[in-house]
Amino acid sequence: MLIKLTEVCAHGAVTTQQQYVLREIFVNPEHVIMVREESRMKQLNEQNLIAPGLNAAHRFSKLTINRGHTGTEIVVIGAPEIVEQQLKTEKAKLLRG
Repeated sequence: MLIKLTEVCAHGAVTTQQQYVLREIFVNPEHVIMVREESRMKQLNEQNLIAPGLNAAHRFSKLTINRGHTGTEIVVIGAPEIVEQQLKTEKAKLLRG
């Protein structure tokens, strides 16, 4: 079962004025090995540098996803506690069959 999250991704070349885009992604909860707070994105959001109209109170989480020998890190909208709840909820649904 996949869960839907909103990812914050850097758009374009890395410059002093980095641009960001939001996109929906689907993640397999069984492959997430770590969730931690991403405070840098919160600061950027408070300065209205991520997406116009995005609530300044949003918190962000960085997920580390297992890819075999390597891992991938993605930043998603949501506090670590909320993201963890979503991951656990989906796992619980799988266990019930």
